[in-house]
Amino acid sequence: MEPRPSLAKQIRQDVLVIGKLPLGLLVAVLISAIAVVSMTQSTRSLIAKQDALLEQRETLEVEWRNQLLEENALSEHSHVESVAREDFGMIRPTSDNEVIVKRSLSNSR
Repeated sequence: MEPRPSLAKQIRQDVLVIGKLPLGLLVAVLISAIAVVSMTQSTRSLIAKQDALLEQRETLEVEWRNQLLEENALSEHSHVESVAREDFGMIRPTSDNEVIVKRSLSNSR
């Protein structure tokens, strides 16, 4: 009676001799699947980052508009005049307080 070859040896021999193409295809499919999963994860991460940056951009645009509105409000003549009166005690000069300075147009001084 012949000794029976072990099953593990028989499977290894079949895979190495007969199943090279299916084994290669299996490895290629697994590598492709891992690459697809990795690329999908990378894409999702970049999209989330882009969404966060767009949200930050919108927030900054709103803040910029509010700053422009505040600048316009603070630069209005009535506001400047009220700050001058209240904070610095300034008053509008009367005709008695006005001083007119005349300068000659000649080049000699």
